Amino acid sequence: MSRADSLDLLPLLDRSAAALAAVRDEAMLVAAMDDVMTRIVDCEYIGLFFLERRTGRLRHAFTRGFTEEERRAAELTAMNRHVGEVFRTRTVLHLPDVQVEADPSARVNPRRHPVRSRLTVPVVGRGESVGVISLGNVRPAAFSDVQIALVNFVASLAGVVYWNLEDLRALDEQYSLVKTQKEELLELSAPILEAAPGVLLLPVVGRLDGERCALVAQRLLHAIACRATRAVVFDLTGMEETGSASIAALLDVFRATRLMGAACLLSGVTPASARRIVGLDLPLPTERIFPTVHLALAAALAL
Repeated sequence: MSRADSLDLLPLLDRSAAALAAVRDEAMLVAAMDDVMTRIVDCEYIGLFFLERRTGRLRHAFTRGFTEEERRAAELTAMNRHVGEVFRTRTVLHLPDVQVEADPSARVNPRRHPVRSRLTVPVVGRGESVGVISLGNVRPAAFSDVQIALVNFVASLAGVVYWNLEDLRALDEQYSLVKTQKEELLELSAPILEAAPGVLLLPVVGRLDGERCALVAQRLLHAIACRATRAVVFDLTGMEETGSASIAALLDVFRATRLMGAACLLSGVTPASARRIVGLDLPLPTERIFPTVHLALAAALAL
């Protein structure tokens, strides 16, 4: 390859690297691979396999030219064909003429367009084999040395993409776990208890911020809607000192509770919380307020 030819390839390499570096999910990967491979090579069959770590099988991340039946067959037999061999050995397989050189894949997984030349390149990331790029062309000797080098370049980028997607998937799983644990902690710190038929008790423990107040409201209103509730006792005895914004959000929960047809009773208000409630530039609710939860429950039962 001449120096001029190499310089002509630089914009293509830059574009390919930028497209694949921007991938954050499978949809973006499909779009990026479609764009990159269109610029690099013209062939009937293109398949990017990625290792599914849970099962140890190769799964299609991107395909072009396959019918759905062909795609399923190619994926199902991948490990038993040249694709699996390239994956295991991490060596490039280039068959310029399939009819001249032995290619069992043509028998194991026949195509509607007979493949005459084949190029299969391993995808390696973080020192391990994580996938394969497999190309098939109906013309013999269809892949030039430049195209082979370009596909190898794309394969190296695909190895980075694979681990980027794996890392993002792990972060999503971790986020889901943290979110679940947070919701479980919320249920423990603000449980909704049925103190008596038609009477709910909501003891608030710990700090009450805006996000937590919104979750409490969602759970409480759902509980009121599902049960014949005539009164809700909010016990603030275990609540930590909180800001005016959180107090305002709590007052909104009281109003929403009343709109659902349930009376609100309040117990355990600290002196500091009382001062903040009085200091708010908001219409104060006419809730029944009691020094202890026992008195509040007794009043609720009498309603």
